[in-house]
Formats: sequence, structure tokens, C-alpha cells
Amino acid sequence: MDVLTAIKTRQSIRKFSSKPVSQDMVNTVLCAGMCAPTAKNKRPYHFIVIRDRHILSDLARHNSNAAMLESASGAIVVCGDKNREGLKEFLYADCAAATQNMLLSIHGLGLGGVWCGVASNSEWRKLLIEQLTLPNKLEPVSVNGFGWPDEGKELNSRWDTAMVHYDKW
Repeated sequence: MDVLTAIKTRQSIRKFSSKPVSQDMVNTVLCAGMCAPTAKNKRPYHFIVIRDRHILSDLARHNSNAAMLESASGAIVVCGDKNREGLKEFLYADCAAATQNMLLSIHGLGLGGVWCGVASNSEWRKLLIEQLTLPNKLEPVSVNGFGWPDEGKELNSRWDTAMVHYDKW
């Protein structure tokens, strides 16, 4: 799939089949995340791949917006390393770019994926830190569920000229 088609057709998938996803595919997704642009090329991200059904179920049960993790083949938690990037704005931007690259690669491989955000003062963030034994230097930014899609979605255009401005507002 060419990159523009992937960008225009990627959608959040929240229903997954039980078919397993190969480690080669997961490595391809991780590599895509590592190819994302970062401020001053600091690459402040770490990725935690979750395949353990108990952890996925626990994360799903404790966040209604992440309930789809119950049926996902796995998830990738994108964490920012505060020791590598001291500016929170850049840390979040760098991790968001890695997240988007991974979601596009998931789609390009024929898989489905969904981005679950991690609110900074949430109980779910605390659970992630505890479940994954994250060191203090790591900030969980997103959880990307993935698997073989078990749903189809109608594709709608997202182009909106009202959101485009030239030279000034």
C-alpha cells in the first residue's frame, strides 16, 4: 500500500479476530515507530510490546476507552524517556509521531490498530506504570492495540476546507 493511500484509508479498529500476529509484523511496526522524526534526533521513545493476555485484559477492564485490548492480539505502549528529552512538549510530539508511524504501518500490513491515549494524572497511567514496572524516567504516552480486523468500516472523506487557512486566519 502506498503511503498516501495508507494515510487516507487508516481508521481506528476496535474489534479484532483471534488470529495471531507474527513477530516479524510486530518488528516491522516497531521499526516504523523508530523511523519517526524527533526533535534534534533525540529519539526519546521506548516501546513495550504486550502479548500477555492477563495484562491486556487488566488494562481493558480498567479503562472503558481501551476495552478493545481484551480482544487485541497485542499492544505497543509508547513511552517517552524524560532523561533524553527534558521538554515535555517535544517528548509528547516525538512519541505522537512514533505512534502515528506505527498505526500507518499496522494498516499498511493489513492489520487493524487503535490509539489509546494516556491522560497524565489518570488511574490508568498509574496502572500502566505498575503493570509494566516502568522506571521513573519513562512517561507512558500511548497504547496502540493491534490485531487482525474483525470489523469493516465505511470510509468517509476527512477533507474540510473550513480547516485550511492561508497566510493568516
